[in-house]
Amino acid sequence: MSEARPVAVTGLSIMTALGRGASAQLSGTPAFVEVTRFDTSNRRTRHAAIAPDAGTLEEELDQAIAAACAQSGVDSKTTPLLLALHTPSGRDFGQLRTYTSACVSASTALADAATLIRHGRLDRLVVAAAYLVEPHQYALFDAGRALSTDGAVRPFSLNRTGTLLGDGVAAVVLQAGEGLAELVGWSRAGDAHHPVQPAPDGRGLSTAIAGALHKAHLAPSDIGYVNANATGTPLADTAEAAALTHTFGGFPHALVGSPPGIRWVNPQRDGFTHQTGAGGGVAVSSTKGVHGHALEASGLVEFVVTVQALREGKLPVNAGYLAADPACAVDVILDAPRPATSPYGISVNSAFGGANTALVVRVG
Repeated sequence: MSEARPVAVTGLSIMTALGRGASAQLSGTPAFVEVTRFDTSNRRTRHAAIAPDAGTLEEELDQAIAAACAQSGVDSKTTPLLLALHTPSGRDFGQLRTYTSACVSASTALADAATLIRHGRLDRLVVAAAYLVEPHQYALFDAGRALSTDGAVRPFSLNRTGTLLGDGVAAVVLQAGEGLAELVGWSRAGDAHHPVQPAPDGRGLSTAIAGALHKAHLAPSDIGYVNANATGTPLADTAEAAALTHTFGGFPHALVGSPPGIRWVNPQRDGFTHQTGAGGGVAVSSTKGVHGHALEASGLVEFVVTVQALREGKLPVNAGYLAADPACAVDVILDAPRPATSPYGISVNSAFGGANTALVVRVG
């Protein structure tokens, strides 16, 4: 068996409604506007995070892949590509594989790419993902009462009303060796609970986080930041908070422990113990509060933001927050960016169907 190799991030590119480039994503100012890209007059909600200068999906993907490869110093034409998309593109990018596994598509592609590199099957890959807000998914989420009714995404906040969609296009080059950052751990797990609702106790996400930490040979206390999946929807944020408090401990601004009415089943099974009252916690924010939910691209968008936040030593705020929700006992970053205290961060994502991913990154 070949020796496991380090998986480095050597190039990255991103575009959201916040702007182009990784640094633009840390502005902390929500980018939600009234949608003019298509007609929303018959919709309950009329807001999204729309990039005013966005080209076509194909143009944006071309630009993102080229920029990431240029930074990395590799040839995009000879570097294998894994691609995450909501709908098939109008052209073939020559990708090895296309991921369409809902909101964990891009993070799953990153995990697969890292596995191929770590075990010597490939020396480098590009992972790219794109979603531009379009009328069909907008209508679906609106009809499903999943979109915010007050023009804002309020992760983990009391009185949150839903998510909002957002443009997101990103590309990352992964290579064996050293680079801007290192992807040190990754894992996936399923809830097997409900077609569109997460397991209330967060068991699937907890398992994914534990697996990523195990692969990275880290303890929960090593992690200094979590870029949460939190979409601003009541059930999903509560379940995620349960997973985070189980793994990292609670935070005293809210009631530490399981959300009201949620009972942990077989908590001792497979070493799964609920750390009620563990205290401490970890710094948490969901950057969907500023750039919106990019669906299949969200995992890559948020991974790039996590890398950049750690590189700059500036952990992004959890925008839109109104007041503490007793069911979400996590240490959310409020008012201003918080200095990074650890080189390690973790980006987590969840999707319909009970899919969960966790990616652990290190800088420095």
